[in-house]
Amino acid sequence: MDYSSIQDNEKSTVALSSVAAAFVITGLKIWVGVWTGSLGILSEAAHSGLDFLAAIITLLAVKFSARPADKTHLYGHGKIESFSALIETLLLLITCFWIINEAIKRLLYHTVEIEVNFWSFFVIILSIVVDVSRSRALYRVAHKYRSQALEADALHFSTDVWSSGVVLFGLVLTLLKIPVADSIAALIVAIIVIFVSLSLGKRTINELLDRAPLGVEEQVKRAAVAMEGVQNVEHVRVRNSGSKTFVDLTLDLKRTLSFEKADTVVHNVEDTIHKILPNADIMIHPEPTETSDETVVDKVKLMMSKSGLRAHDVQAFQVDGKYQVEFQLEFEQQQEFVHVHTMVDEIESRIKNEIPNVAAVIVHIEDSRESVVASVDVTQTSQELIEEILQLAYRHPGIKECTILSVLEVKGKYRVSMNSIVDKQLSLEEVHAISTALENKIMVEFPRIREVNIHVEPSGS
Repeated sequence: MDYSSIQDNEKSTVALSSVAAAFVITGLKIWVGVWTGSLGILSEAAHSGLDFLAAIITLLAVKFSARPADKTHLYGHGKIESFSALIETLLLLITCFWIINEAIKRLLYHTVEIEVNFWSFFVIILSIVVDVSRSRALYRVAHKYRSQALEADALHFSTDVWSSGVVLFGLVLTLLKIPVADSIAALIVAIIVIFVSLSLGKRTINELLDRAPLGVEEQVKRAAVAMEGVQNVEHVRVRNSGSKTFVDLTLDLKRTLSFEKADTVVHNVEDTIHKILPNADIMIHPEPTETSDETVVDKVKLMMSKSGLRAHDVQAFQVDGKYQVEFQLEFEQQQEFVHVHTMVDEIESRIKNEIPNVAAVIVHIEDSRESVVASVDVTQTSQELIEEILQLAYRHPGIKECTILSVLEVKGKYRVSMNSIVDKQLSLEEVHAISTALENKIMVEFPRIREVNIHVEPSGS
């Protein structure tokens, strides 16, 4: 059974037990209140009757709110819990007005003879014991799963504890021949319930109107902006729907990050927010942003990428505080040269205008290479060529060993792949210079070879 099923079962169980408890207590209070004529007990019975109705509403709300999102309720059914809590509030207020009206009538117009006996005290004390037990169980599950409906129900039962205590005190005073005590106790009960109902109603309306939970927005923002790779956090929006919290935010990320790295940052932020809000539904919009550590090369690459162009070997040379930018730009072979030249002029102009301190832009035009190229493996029939290439390679400075991996014929030209071993003490710059020089030397020596690809390994590896 998954977590959501366990949650739904536990919420339903505690809600059902509250229905049973409210039913029993309400019945006892009505019986004793009618028998004794105590308005305090009858007001408590009405209060408990409303709690019984509220408990039924809560049970239904918990069951319906657990339904998953569908085509008509894309954010789920969590608001049902808030709606049920609002109904409970209205029912409580109606009951309070009735109690106040009856209490004032008894105080001002006519006196009702009240019989105080064992059952009067028994039902009130039993009610307090049950209410304490129920309110604790409801609060525990409500806080565990952030259920507003269960929290409202728990609030009702905890209110019953105080109001029952007031009625108990009123019964004691009535036993001491103070007849107005029962009506005064009923008024105090009504005032307590009104106060709690208004507080609950305010919270419920705030929930229905998607008011942001106090302090959660700043808490989420602080946690997200502290994550590595996040430049800033904007447009944080938080709202509750039942036991679930929906969080939407925009992350400003370095625009030079790769897609994979940006995705990792987003997932890390989600994990951090889930530590604060375990049952949160999080929607993050990553926004690429320019940062102060971007280089001229970064800016050129980004500009080419946005333009849908393929550029490689991008380099920037700094001369007297100005930059000369050079790179290879690929175009389809079938494009007209005049059209390509016009595009290059526009690109050079854009780079100079949009990137500060760029004095010159030199673009080398290349024909784009197909990702899959038809070729013929001629390695076995090119042994003489291979021997000559190896002899040339072994004479080249820095090459310790060399092996030809393959010779492919592509459109009448050869493409040679080879493996070379160099001294492991060499720097990357020195290795690159050795391999580039050897590639150029082979293509000059053997005009039919159009391309050479050298895989370099360190000696002793």
